[in-house]
Amino acid sequence: MADNLIVYTYNVLFGDAILVQVPDGSAMRFILIDVGNVLSGKGGQDKALLDAARDIRKRTGGKIDLYVMTHEHMDHVQGLLFAKNNGCVFEIENVWMTASSDPDYYKKHENARKKRLELLDSVAAFQDLFMASELPAGLKTILQINNDRSTTDCVDCIRDAVKTPQYVYRGFDISGKHPFTEAGIRLLAPEEDTSVYYGPVPPRFDSGDAGATSCASTFRPQPLPGIDGSAFFGLIDNMNGACGEGVYAIDQAANNTSVVFELTWRGNRLLFTGDAELKSWQFMDKTASFQPLDFLKVGHHGSPNAAPAKPILDKILPVNRKQQATAVVSYFPKVYNDVPDEDALAEIQARTSNLYRTVAIPPGTPWTVILSEKSN
Repeated sequence: MADNLIVYTYNVLFGDAILVQVPDGSAMRFILIDVGNVLSGKGGQDKALLDAARDIRKRTGGKIDLYVMTHEHMDHVQGLLFAKNNGCVFEIENVWMTASSDPDYYKKHENARKKRLELLDSVAAFQDLFMASELPAGLKTILQINNDRSTTDCVDCIRDAVKTPQYVYRGFDISGKHPFTEAGIRLLAPEEDTSVYYGPVPPRFDSGDAGATSCASTFRPQPLPGIDGSAFFGLIDNMNGACGEGVYAIDQAANNTSVVFELTWRGNRLLFTGDAELKSWQFMDKTASFQPLDFLKVGHHGSPNAAPAKPILDKILPVNRKQQATAVVSYFPKVYNDVPDEDALAEIQARTSNLYRTVAIPPGTPWTVILSEKSN
């Protein structure tokens, strides 16, 4: 095993936790990519997360050469703080975090700041509009994962693990910012300016109150004489309901800030995608010069909005390749609607030698994928 690269992908229910063991020259190094799951419900059991963290500590001796936080969602970030609070502590040499998690990021990128605030306002409006008990389960989970107040301590714990964390993006100079001498790393995403991931803010009804920032209001306007009341109120309700679109939009934008990187080792090519969605894939396709993979971490828990388009799949997972790749998808059923998307997974499975699903193994344990040096 000492001469093999090994990827451990853990069943943490609905979340990600990936450990990569990399022979690098005379050293054995470890990359840890995200550790987290949702906060509650079927996809958020604490024991699975702690069991995974303890297993990672056992395999690494508690020493991680590179920790990669792909993006600021609870199902990816809460694990290190949770483990630390339960006596499972790691010594980390290098930390990479998505660029937009830099405390000064939105001071430097005004357009991204404006677009994010507009969508956050829309999300706040949606929460004001509906009682929490009235929200569909899927929307509750999305709001929970995107709650900055929940993620702050977790992200700070990751940031404070080293003296100087690196806030990375495509084009970021990583030379001297990782320990590898033999293995290669290429950053494919996100774009430095995350405003490219934000769409238009959904329309909503404005009550007309000075300084109002929410589509919800205790003031409910009345139709003018001669205007059909049911049609009038139906129009307002539809416009207010559009605030819910902001919830999905802010979630998509955060997913698209995912750090995506390619690891090359002794003729093998591995791609780790975080939760990158279609817009991120579109940018990567323009800049990445994709090549066939030997390992793929399926993005965003098998969601349809993260499945690469067929032209991209033809590049990274060609159908007629003699030695096909291995893929792993981490998910827990019925946390979101249509996740995982079985059609998307079937397409990936048809292009790989194996598609491993974390849901098929006991919580807290990993699928183990072993890659040996490839002969030319």
